[in-house]
Amino acid sequence: MNFRAFFSRPATWWGMAAIFSVVLLVAAIDNGVYEATSPTSLSYHVLLRKLYSVIAFAVVGFPIARARRLTGRSAAASSIGLIVAGYSAGIEVLQYFLDPPPEGLLSNVFDVACGFFGGAIAAWAASRFFKTRT
Repeated sequence: MNFRAFFSRPATWWGMAAIFSVVLLVAAIDNGVYEATSPTSLSYHVLLRKLYSVIAFAVVGFPIARARRLTGRSAAASSIGLIVAGYSAGIEVLQYFLDPPPEGLLSNVFDVACGFFGGAIAAWAASRFFKTRT
């Protein structure tokens, strides 16, 4: 199988989405990762965390968008945004039960919105990269 054929298979993209999701989930529930990537000593550490969460959610959403497009399912920004927002909500629940953060419900909702935004960006990027309509 050649390179092009490998990346034209939905299973390839679903596999990448699964790997990215697990890696980012592990990072999201590890306080050491948070402290290493945006130390609380920085006055803008919360903004930095939100920014890279949107990027991380886009990384998760991109292969999902491609896999859905290859299977003929919707890869619209709203569809991918909702899928990734669901993934983000799952992370919030895990964080709550494993090591409850001092953040409140509003912060959790904002984090899920970051997931939606990252997923929507991923859908837009995938549609441009693969020159398809969403």
